[in-house]
Amino acid sequence: MGKRKHIWLIIADQMRADAMGVENKKVQTPVLDKLAAEGTVFTNAYCASPVCTPSRASIMTGRYPNVHGAWNIGVSLREDEVTLCDSLKELGYRTVGVGKMHFRPQCKTGFTAEAEEVSVRDRGRERDGTYFGFDEHHISEDNMVGEYIEWLRRQDSAVAERFVRDQYRSGDAVRDVWESDIPPHLHQSYWMAEKSIEQIDKHDVEQPLFLWTSFVDPHHPFNPPRAYAEQYTDVDIPIPEAQQGEFKLRPEHLQRQGERGYWPGGGEAHQLDRAHLQRVIRNYYAMITFMDEQIGRINEAWKARGLDDELVIVFTSDHGELLGDHGLMYKGPWFYEGLTRIPMIIRVPEGTDKKVSALMEHVDIAPTLLDIIGAAIPYGIQGVSQRPVVEGLEAAVRTSAITTYDAHDRGIQAQCLRTNRYKLVLFAGETYGELYDLEVDAEERQNVFFDPAYQAAKLQLLELLAERLIQEQDPLPERKALW
Repeated sequence: MGKRKHIWLIIADQMRADAMGVENKKVQTPVLDKLAAEGTVFTNAYCASPVCTPSRASIMTGRYPNVHGAWNIGVSLREDEVTLCDSLKELGYRTVGVGKMHFRPQCKTGFTAEAEEVSVRDRGRERDGTYFGFDEHHISEDNMVGEYIEWLRRQDSAVAERFVRDQYRSGDAVRDVWESDIPPHLHQSYWMAEKSIEQIDKHDVEQPLFLWTSFVDPHHPFNPPRAYAEQYTDVDIPIPEAQQGEFKLRPEHLQRQGERGYWPGGGEAHQLDRAHLQRVIRNYYAMITFMDEQIGRINEAWKARGLDDELVIVFTSDHGELLGDHGLMYKGPWFYEGLTRIPMIIRVPEGTDKKVSALMEHVDIAPTLLDIIGAAIPYGIQGVSQRPVVEGLEAAVRTSAITTYDAHDRGIQAQCLRTNRYKLVLFAGETYGELYDLEVDAEERQNVFFDPAYQAAKLQLLELLAERLIQEQDPLPERKALW
């Protein structure tokens, strides 16, 4: 086996698949567009969960939320899980994480369910002292603690105070949009790029490097640097239209949000007027444009070290954003395409420009990366390698994709099955379900779950979902003997 390839895994936070220039010409993402032109774009990639922690843990482990333990926000990834970093370290990689990890609760002000101390959030694992297998980690998440705010205080104490004040402006869909006057070179995403570049610059290129760069954007609040928001001032932004009374058509158990309190993750119905919603979408796009620029800066650092020709790059997001679709904002127990379909670009040094419709899941990232570098896939990983698709050897390696939302402590558990044509959603303990025929209803307006014309298709999908759920059971521990 020759020299191992370096790996750069880039994670956006709450970014829709249709928020890249390759899918949406309204969005300015020249760096990502170029990356897409050099690699494989999966147009049907789906998140493990429509909230942060479960999906991030599934990316890290190649395992589903019901087995890795981090089933929702406010829950920690189990320390005994074998991560992608653990596997890479055994192969001689140096592993570094920069930015938003969120494998543990963030200790965010006002979220009583996330009350772990920051020292617990940031500490290494007891068994080896690493941060879930990262040799080095530099955490900054969407709150007022972490390395970024300490760095910002050293750079400019007045700007740091403004950043802290701004965090208290967020909290609902009305206050969650503004144009930030924090200078771009002091922005959190800029800092994440700086830390990533620092790691590349100091790295011994003879050792393979795994770099996880995890941005906090374009997660709400929608507050890009003002100059980037102004780039979208004259852009005609289409506004999603909710059907009259659409939220009331949703299942009753989800309408009871106000009675049960906050859903972990959000997913609120909004009452924004058109101008306000258009401002939200413009700012969302502007945050992505600024992040795209930072990705470009990091990419230039790889090139400056002469490593671009031996670099595997994956760009994705933990989940999408409702962004006004169906009268909803943010994320939560919904499975619409804007929330569950995620950007996915895989670029290998010998790759070519292609888009594929093959289904892909978060759990496939770890085995795909290991397969690309010629490593064995550890027993216990539940994802499948997409390398045959990337290399053009197979059109697809999956016939379905699963997305899970589990808030059993709030009385909501749901499974979503996505095939090439259909989307089926089941809620535990409820007679209500959702079924969309995406060939004729791409906007997911017509729920045909109870439509007699779709009963045969529904039964086939229910059988497929049952098989998938059986297969999702934890394969660990590995059997060592027959009796």
